[in-house]
Amino acid sequence: MNDSVFLDTNILLYAYSITEEKKRLTAQELIVNNNSFIGTQVLQELTNIVTKKFGFSYADAAKGN
Repeated sequence: MNDSVFLDTNILLYAYSITEEKKRLTAQELIVNNNSFIGTQVLQELTNIVTKKFGFSYADAAKGN
């Protein structure tokens, strides 16, 4: 499959999940095997979630750690 896919915030979060293995693998496959796009709103939502809900610093969020 090589479709154009606009990714939602949840897909990006599932791609890094340590508790939802099946969802993580599906999300990673979707990202890697397609022409994936994300928007600025998705980036803003992702930043808010990882910094506020998961407690990452902005520096770590930017690095992907």
